[in-house]
Amino acid sequence: MKISEAMRPGAYTIADSETLGVAQSAMTRARIRHLPVVHGDRLVGMLSERDVLRARAVAGDEDRMWWTITVRDAMQATPQTARPDDSLTEVAGRMAAAKIGAMPIVERGVLLGIATITDVLDAEVRAAMGPSFSATRACSDAMTPWPITIGPDAPLSEAVRLVVRHQIRHLPVVDTGSNLVGMLSERDLREAIGDPLEYLAIEPKLVTHEPRVSAVMTKPVHTTRFDTPLAELAGKFADLRIGAIPVTDGFGALIGIVSYVDALRVLAA
Repeated sequence: MKISEAMRPGAYTIADSETLGVAQSAMTRARIRHLPVVHGDRLVGMLSERDVLRARAVAGDEDRMWWTITVRDAMQATPQTARPDDSLTEVAGRMAAAKIGAMPIVERGVLLGIATITDVLDAEVRAAMGPSFSATRACSDAMTPWPITIGPDAPLSEAVRLVVRHQIRHLPVVDTGSNLVGMLSERDLREAIGDPLEYLAIEPKLVTHEPRVSAVMTKPVHTTRFDTPLAELAGKFADLRIGAIPVTDGFGALIGIVSYVDALRVLAA
């Protein structure tokens, strides 16, 4: 299967001279997280929601209003691209290795469309692999077992340290009875505090009323069973627009977590 069969044609774009305020408004309006950046008719970069959040954290004070920063100053220059005839599985492997959420599809310098992780997952599992793959590969094949967790009453700085130290993007939140009560993602943290590294740098100066994990985490939590077919799981990523799903056993206890990167690695293998 070719990547052109999974891409979204006619992708939204933004000029590199536009501001981040305009870019964020476009992302919110279109409900997307990635914008190909163009200069004239040439693709020159990619701007993600994370790039915008990072720029907001760096801008910091009100003297440099983040929304006036130009897209070219925040974008990822020289982005990875794919050609329309590239194999879907090959593109999935590249996206998993680079941990990128979307890839522009380009032919002779012209942007034809964009393929997101959810597009690739959905097409790779549902179409390319077919019923035989769905029947033999389960969620347990892709999950990370016994993930690092945190309690809802823990200070936010503790969660930030775990995310930074272990280089993870999703942190399940469990109560004293080990019941899953929420999920804390890197995106949740960036929306609440900006850049995690900068937050840790100023953390000793924080007042006593530091936010707790429960104030920032996402709830309720979407979960899946360890024996869920990978094809069904791919559908959840696409439908729910989330980056990771906690995995539970037959009694509802947390036993693992599976991210879109985990799923892509299994598919690429």
